[in-house]
Amino acid sequence: MEERPVEQCPFCKADLIGEKIPYSLLEHYSPPYFFRLKIGIYDRELDRITHWQCPFCKGTWERN
Repeated sequence: MEERPVEQCPFCKADLIGEKIPYSLLEHYSPPYFFRLKIGIYDRELDRITHWQCPFCKGTWERN
């Protein structure tokens, strides 16, 4: 069985890993097969995600 990854908000320590992705949707995702709850903040000029945001506390941190 696949081990559940660990990812926490650096501010409120909330768990940012959601439920396991259903088998019927796996073709649209890459491993590990769990929903991510963090929000990507996209910069159009750089054409990439530059920051992440916690959906619980709204804290924002730079993407590594």
